[in-house]
Amino acid sequence: MITRDEILKDKPLIIAGPCAVESREQLLSIAEKLHAMGVKVMRCQLWKPRTDRASFQGIGLTGIPWLKEIKEKYGFIIATEVLDKDHVDGVKDVSDILWIGARNMQNFELLKKLGDDPRPAILKRGFIATLDEWMASAKYIGLEKTILCERGIRTGADSMRFTMDLNTALVAKFDKNMPVIVDPSHPAGRADMVPRLAYAAMASGVDGLVIEVHSNPNEAQSDKSQQITPEVFDVVYKKVLEIYKLVN
Repeated sequence: MITRDEILKDKPLIIAGPCAVESREQLLSIAEKLHAMGVKVMRCQLWKPRTDRASFQGIGLTGIPWLKEIKEKYGFIIATEVLDKDHVDGVKDVSDILWIGARNMQNFELLKKLGDDPRPAILKRGFIATLDEWMASAKYIGLEKTILCERGIRTGADSMRFTMDLNTALVAKFDKNMPVIVDPSHPAGRADMVPRLAYAAMASGVDGLVIEVHSNPNEAQSDKSQQITPEVFDVVYKKVLEIYKLVN
């Protein structure tokens, strides 16, 4: 089992992958490209909490063999979002990092389950959660196992999908001494702005990024407007590494 500190040794921490796992072919295609670029941690979401019940909900446990395949072939560290307690045990043989999305930041029974699991976890900030609420949720999991993720909050600003709150991300990192990564894909809500938000986040001094990357964004079954192509990600990845070196 890999620990949080081992994951954070390679700096900055860059996590990439599609919004959702859709098929074996889709996953293998993007995995091959990300591996070639040097990405070590891949987001592999089997379940998708969606506002619209009729929208794509994820492929569930059907995707477990595919995750095992890319893990064995490329050596990826696999990060998977879990939506309920059963999912935690369902991915025990393949997922190295458990992931709590914004909608479940205060799902306390689920957080308790993660607290009993030895694996590290990514905890996304809720839509309007305060820093204290975010930290309180992290304590359920265990501060020593948690990586906080700022993914944008709802404010009066509506120019993009959400507002990327670097203020709180930096206070969480420097005042609370927590590892913090930023998701620029969700605040942007549009692919053309993802690179710019990624650069801003990295320049602020956070520990890393999680970016949605899809080989064919126009055909994606979820969040197609904000996913960038591998070709764009390659440029972003290289610039992000340069910015990190300058800042640090």
